Amino acid sequence: MYPDVEQARVLDDIVTAKSWHWGRYSYGHRQNYLKTRVFVENCMREAFTRKYWPVKAARPVFFYLYPKLSVAFIEERLRQREQLDEPRTKYLLVDLTELTDTKDISFTLRDSHTSFRETLIRQGLSVNQPAAALPDNDTVFHIQEIIDLYRRHEDDDDLYFEVQVWDPDILEIWRRSHDIA
Repeated sequence: MYPDVEQARVLDDIVTAKSWHWGRYSYGHRQNYLKTRVFVENCMREAFTRKYWPVKAARPVFFYLYPKLSVAFIEERLRQREQLDEPRTKYLLVDLTELTDTKDISFTLRDSHTSFRETLIRQGLSVNQPAAALPDNDTVFHIQEIIDLYRRHEDDDDLYFEVQVWDPDILEIWRRSHDIA
């Protein structure tokens, strides 16, 4: 979401701090990752607009949604990241039911790079990791459909969703309601 003139500085800060998955922003990987990231975001925005309505922002804010989430699960994931030489990452738990405006919130089955894997391959773009193709891949859904999709895939051992918030005001309202600086 940063203007082009600030992008390099922000990415350098992420790399210097060794933040969550920082390696993708390292100088040697940065351009390829960002090209892929922007492509996937454009695919999601265009698909969501075709299926529902135009979203407010050009780029989303991302969250992960894990069924049966527990603080112990989060702590274990953070310990795993520490073994990859990343410092302790902070996390923010957001209860989706507390969001008063969900109009511009979408989601994909698993993360969007994994979900749009086949589209990326067809475009000759890099794919982070192999993943089993699922019938709901290459699709972006409105957040109100999450229960139905969960029920279709609840037996999947690796079930998680990536949530895309296309209106930063939604998060700002939530932040203020929780008195978070």
